[in-house]
Parts: sequence; C-alpha cells; structure tokens
Amino acid sequence: MNKILIIGAFDRFNYGDLLFPIIIEQQLKTYSSALDIEYFGIVESDLSSLGGKPTKSIQQFYESCESGTQRANIIVAGGESIAVTWHSLLVALNKKYKIIRRYQHHFEKFIDLNKFAKNILKGQTELPFVFNSDDFKSVDHVIFNSLGGSEIPDSIFKKVKGLRKKLQQVDYFSVRDKVTKGNMDRLDIPTKLFPDSAILMAKFYPNEVLETLVSADVKSYVEKNVGNYVFFQINRNHAKNQEEQIANQLNAIYNQTQTEICLCPIGKASNHNDDEALQKILPYLENTGHFFEEVNIWDIMYLIANSKCYIGTSLHGAITAMSYAVPYVGVNVTKLNSYLNTWGIDGIDKIVKIDSLSEQFNIAINISKEKLVQARDIQFQEIEKSFEYMKKLLMPD
Repeated sequence: MNKILIIGAFDRFNYGDLLFPIIIEQQLKTYSSALDIEYFGIVESDLSSLGGKPTKSIQQFYESCESGTQRANIIVAGGESIAVTWHSLLVALNKKYKIIRRYQHHFEKFIDLNKFAKNILKGQTELPFVFNSDDFKSVDHVIFNSLGGSEIPDSIFKKVKGLRKKLQQVDYFSVRDKVTKGNMDRLDIPTKLFPDSAILMAKFYPNEVLETLVSADVKSYVEKNVGNYVFFQINRNHAKNQEEQIANQLNAIYNQTQTEICLCPIGKASNHNDDEALQKILPYLENTGHFFEEVNIWDIMYLIANSKCYIGTSLHGAITAMSYAVPYVGVNVTKLNSYLNTWGIDGIDKIVKIDSLSEQFNIAINISKEKLVQARDIQFQEIEKSFEYMKKLLMPD
C-alpha cells in the first residue's frame, strides 16, 4: 500500500489551510478505508485542539519522499501554493524574521531572501510546494489539489528558473477559479478547473455532527439566534483605518433588519490577524455585537452554517457558506472575487467595497434557498469528478 503524503500550510491557525487535509481525507475514505496518510507542514505542529491535523516537518517529508522501503504519492493540498516562497513561510513562522518584511525591498538589493530563508528552513526545492515526481527517489505521483493563482505575479516565472516546466510535469493539477485557469493556460501548463475541495464540508459535517464538536458558548449562541445573525469577519489589512465605517455598515444591517451581528476570526496567522481587526470594530457597534475570540474550526463552520448570511474577506468563509447553502457577501479580496465569479450565484458573484456591505446583504438574503442549494450541488458534483481523477493515480486498480 502506497503512502499518501499531504503537504500544505497546516502548521498555523488559518481556517482554510486547516480544512484542506480534513476534507481530502474524508473524501478519499469513501473509496477505501485502508489508507496510509501522513500530514506535513514546514514545521512540526499540533493544532488538533483547534480541529487541525498534527503535522510532521518538511525534513520528515523529504525523508518519506526518499525512502527506499516504501513508495509514496504526494498531494499538495490547496491554496495559493504556487507562489508561496520560503521567505513568506519564514515570515509566517518566525516573529523575529517578520521584522525583515518591513524592509524587504532594501534587503532584496543585497540578498536573495528566498534563498536565505530556504537555507534556514532546510528546503530542498526552489519553492516549498512546487515539485514533481522526478525530484524524489520514492515518489510515483504529485497531485496539485484546488490551487489558486489569480494573483500570481508574472515575475515569479522569471525569478524562479524552471518553474513553468515543473508545473507542466505535475501529474494532476486542479485549479479552483477561471482566472487561475487562464493564467496557467497562457503558460501552456495543463490544468483542470474544479471547485475548491473544501466545498464538501457539509457532506461530511452536517449540523448534527458539528453540534458534537463545537464549544458550549458557540452552541448556546446558535440555539438562541439561529438564522438571525450575520457572521462577520475581516482581516486586519482590509479593516485598517476603516473600523468605524465597517461598524456603521453592520449597524445599518441591525437597524434595518434586527439581525444580530456575530464577529468571529477565521485567520489568526500572520497577514490575516482577523482577531485584531474585529477587536477594533466591536466598540463602534450600537447593539453590542457578539465577539467570539477563541474558536476552533468546528465553531467557525457551525456559526457560518447557521447564520442568516456570511460577510467577509475569507475565501473559505464564503466557501463554507456555499457548502451549507447560506447567503454570502464577499469583501475586497481578489482571490475571493475570482472564486465568486466562477462558482457564485448571479447577484452575489462578485466582491463589494465596505461602503456597500448593507446594500449587498439585502441582495444576498433575498436569494432563494433553492438557488443556493442548486449552486452548492453543482459544486459537489464537480469536485467529486476531480477526486475521481485523483483516485486513479492514488488507488490504481
């Protein structure tokens, strides 16, 4: 039995990244219960208390790929993995190194920061998550699952020698939005367009299952307010200096519809920092919205699944809403816009600016449940086709 090595950014608290290995494992289990799966990040971690998978380190990943005793297949689990550099990972993992980010343009004149960070993290490939089976002695296939690249800079193909060729040689490469598909097509990199694999969460974690996994505070809040609260989230960069304006939009939603406001962070990792943004918005709310600061992935999923509407910058927040057939409002983020353009429902298939939140909320809540379910079911059907391709490589007859 071949090992399946699933690698990604599972070693930090970011909702979408923690979802990938869980949903991939659940779907693969529908084909076979006899699976030998291992999970890897850059460093060893254990975020199981938050719902995540414990990870082994990148060094252990390389050892499994070079093992002379057992063959392996690799799944790069998803996300913006193509453009992730060793430098960006070190920034996320090391607080002291993070200071360099402020002066990155100055340092880059004298030093290759990706190469420097690669040496620190003991990387063996030019980019952390870009490789193919030729790079390792004991790997049969490399699968790229649900990748996004709507914002991938053209410059990376000039900076990283051989990147295009590496991507052309990946055994199965699925992308999650039309913009990424177009970007790869222009470079003659073969890909297949399917939804993000996390869309399947409602299949494996319906409400009755989530109820057994959530914290007591979350369960109590949902029981009191089910279907009558907005789940709101925003990352620090998009909220900065706009906290009062954001609160005014949320106050308008409450005053016009008496819909409660639930603030909940989805990403606390570097460059997300939702909790910091929400803390600054909270004092401006007129009806004292409820703020959940400490949550696990099941709490987030359950709160979105039972909300009247999801509003936020998180792609996987919107995908959670889609999975549970809940209306959604995407805010200000390019990769989220690309996904909504590809898989969203007419009327709510694009992001909006902060000054349009209450207006777009009213549009979203008037979308029929039937349309939301129909759109969700299409994504279910499509992503299961993608897994069939993966199954052929991972579990050949």
